[in-house]
Amino acid sequence: MKRNYIIICVAAFALFVLLIVSLLYLRGKLAMEVDAKLQEIHAAGLPTNGKELNAYYPAVPDNENAALVMTQAFALMQNFSDSRSNETAYFKFLPRDQRLTTEQKQLFASYVEMNSNALVKMQESIKLSESRYPVDYKPGPGTLLPHLGKLHNLAEIVRYESLLASESGDTIKNVTAIENLLGMAHTLDEEPDIIAQLVRISFIAIAENSLEHCLNITNLNESELSELAFTFSAADKPNLMTRALIGDRADHILVFQLVRSRPRGAMELVEGAQQVGGFSTHALDFWLIHEPRFFQSVGFWDRDFSYFLDVMETNIALDNFPPPKSLVAADNFKKTEEKAGKKHYYLSKLFVDALSGAITREASNFAYLRTSIAAISVERFRLAHGQLPENLNEVVPQFLSAVPVDPFDGEPLRYHRLTKGYVIYSIGSDGHDDGGREKPADWKSSDKTSFDITFTVER
Repeated sequence: MKRNYIIICVAAFALFVLLIVSLLYLRGKLAMEVDAKLQEIHAAGLPTNGKELNAYYPAVPDNENAALVMTQAFALMQNFSDSRSNETAYFKFLPRDQRLTTEQKQLFASYVEMNSNALVKMQESIKLSESRYPVDYKPGPGTLLPHLGKLHNLAEIVRYESLLASESGDTIKNVTAIENLLGMAHTLDEEPDIIAQLVRISFIAIAENSLEHCLNITNLNESELSELAFTFSAADKPNLMTRALIGDRADHILVFQLVRSRPRGAMELVEGAQQVGGFSTHALDFWLIHEPRFFQSVGFWDRDFSYFLDVMETNIALDNFPPPKSLVAADNFKKTEEKAGKKHYYLSKLFVDALSGAITREASNFAYLRTSIAAISVERFRLAHGQLPENLNEVVPQFLSAVPVDPFDGEPLRYHRLTKGYVIYSIGSDGHDDGGREKPADWKSSDKTSFDITFTVER
């Protein structure tokens, strides 16, 4: 009996040792996989942390840096000291068939005049071809980007300037305002982070909306149209979001490294994350504070880390393709987020959550640009021939080298003549051709009615 007991104890101990050895082997294997993947990123000359991301964001000599002059424009911006500040801050896009009220004209005229010095400095800035904002990416996801809010406020002032110019028929000032919006977007081209690229896209959307409003109210001459065609075409640049994904990966690698190595206590780690910008969530905070050491010992975070690196590597490669091929990355992000939830890749799920939307927004950006370019060519045709073309092929090659491609399906942009005017459109992210149906002005996220990305001129 005693002998059997000893045998059982020895067997149990052997199994325990085998389990420990297996866990150590698994943890070591996972750690080696992660390190190998990080080395591959380094070998490709790409960043894996904030310090390297700082170097990846190209340096620009101070006397050639548009961003530094733009920060001087920020310092000159002013706002109303009363409730009028809310009216300017929350004014939505104006429907193309709607004019400003007398009160709105007075409000925006005062606001633009108040910021005339800032606008002059902004124009000085965008004449410089290179740009690097003073951003330090070492904090990772907690990196502060205060310039984006200020730049957005300045873009709103330029939008109001364009609206006022449309209303008054000042085409020279209107063209300049639209080009200024695209110039401000250009200052963000090289920023290696998702938020900056989404802000850049928002400026292009404002420029597109401003042009649409302008063409519904006034006639531009050939010189003005030709100038706008060049400026919008120059803004159609590939791979800017790819650069942001590379930067996003470097940002989030820092979080995995901190959780993985545990150089400090879990509570200190969470508090530090919150102090540099708050990349953590309440659920993640709780997990880091109360995480059983067993999970750390078996390489739980390395497993998550390895998955994240695989997901980002695949989707960065996919986004290198022009749309619509790049949209495979958006679908892939959605699938990997679902898998991350099922497989308990907690950090991966947290970080890839918004990335599919960023890829789709990038495709929408190309739609804004290309519908604008096509509309300008139609207006040039109208000016030259005294009538609208029956289809976009008629403007080729005189005003376009080729009909622009819809970024969502690879087909030529759609064009319909209307009873008065025309609509040019992309089918949009739902992939459904709705015949040029516009997004309603009162659209809400709960509205299931589908629509296209349109550029409509009823004149």
